[in-house]
Amino acid sequence: MDKITDRFLELFYKISQVPRESGKEKKFADFLVNFAKENNLGYYRDKTNNVLIKKQGNKEDNEPIILQAHMDMVCVKKENSNHNFEVEPIEIVKSCDVISAKDTSLGADQGIGIAIMLLILESSKIKHPDLECLFTTEEETTFNGAINFDYSKLTGKKLINLDHCKDNSIVIGCDADIGNKYIFEGKQIESNIPSYKIRISNVKGGNSGIEIERSNKSAIIIMAKIIKKIQKEDDVLICEILGGKSEGDIATSCECTIKTRIKNIENKIEESLLEDNTQIQVERTQNELSFSNEDSKKIINEIINLKQGIIAAKNNIITSGNIGMIKTIKDKVIIIGVLRSIEETELQKQNRENYLISSNNDFEVEELYQDSAWKPKINSKLKENYKNSYYQVNGDYPTFEITHGGLECSCISKRIIGLDMISIGSIIEDFHTINEKMYISSCEKTIKTLLAYLESENN
Repeated sequence: MDKITDRFLELFYKISQVPRESGKEKKFADFLVNFAKENNLGYYRDKTNNVLIKKQGNKEDNEPIILQAHMDMVCVKKENSNHNFEVEPIEIVKSCDVISAKDTSLGADQGIGIAIMLLILESSKIKHPDLECLFTTEEETTFNGAINFDYSKLTGKKLINLDHCKDNSIVIGCDADIGNKYIFEGKQIESNIPSYKIRISNVKGGNSGIEIERSNKSAIIIMAKIIKKIQKEDDVLICEILGGKSEGDIATSCECTIKTRIKNIENKIEESLLEDNTQIQVERTQNELSFSNEDSKKIINEIINLKQGIIAAKNNIITSGNIGMIKTIKDKVIIIGVLRSIEETELQKQNRENYLISSNNDFEVEELYQDSAWKPKINSKLKENYKNSYYQVNGDYPTFEITHGGLECSCISKRIIGLDMISIGSIIEDFHTINEKMYISSCEKTIKTLLAYLESENN
């Protein structure tokens, strides 16, 4: 490894010491502001904790370039871990070329992009045009940072987003999405029927954009299918159900407390589990209140019938759905899910169908957000010039792709007229899970390619 890669890793480790769970980025914004001050760089911080750091270029006659990454991360941990993401650092594990974390998600998404940007900002040796480095908040949850930033603070018309998870392709577009909250309000009733707590864990999770094929086997769906099966034998009353972290991720665990008179229920539930490596626990518990049998059936039907996984695939266009989170608050059951497609007519069609499904199950629907697609720009100069720099560094050309996952590029593109934009990145596997890993060699490849582009005369 060369000195640049060594310094990148040092910065990545440093970033990992600062809490940055999505929606709780204040401490990390403080870190970025202090970094700007230490390096005598101009900065701007807004009310949503977005941070913009500017650096004057050391080349002549070059337009400013915007580099953009989100500062927040998805925080997940092993079932038995006591890790506190609000105060404790991520414990980095290095094994040859692989970087991972002990018992938690790694935060390579987007720690890699942040570390690369800081590397460039602090260096006095790297050649580059004027840089505007934008670090945004809440990308993993609401896109609040990118939505609320004051883009008049930027002068650049070329933006490189660093949120891709591959090193051999350039993203030139991404899907539109709709996030919905599905709300059921019933009436919990008392009964002396035996209560049982079911816990499903160790499900292979991930991001529902990149690993959408896993959505049909999320912990929430597995739980619903098990309960649906045993409902055929006798009444199964739901007391509460809880699972998942966010609509954009595939739930790795789910817990449901039920009431039923079915005999030998523990064995019957365990026998209903068909997924390999998934863990299930059933234990007797005490619970007085539950939804009625009729309401319980509606809740399970809603989970199973809402659009899941790949809904449609035609001409390389994928339309998908994911239920990422479910929770019970007294007499309410709340489900949060997302639909995605670059074909917005198809997206709206599937959204209408979800509304109809919910109406049939007495669920109300509340729209949380709706982001338009980032459509590829015809004759993108940025795309072509970056492709040429990639070839000069790596000896082959990258592919171009439209990603199924959501990127902040979709809302940024609407807010800067005439913006030319691409997204690049390094290999990240199983991000948003405890198995998340990154590769030093891939990060090194991305750094060298980006620096070659910034140093070139054609950017």
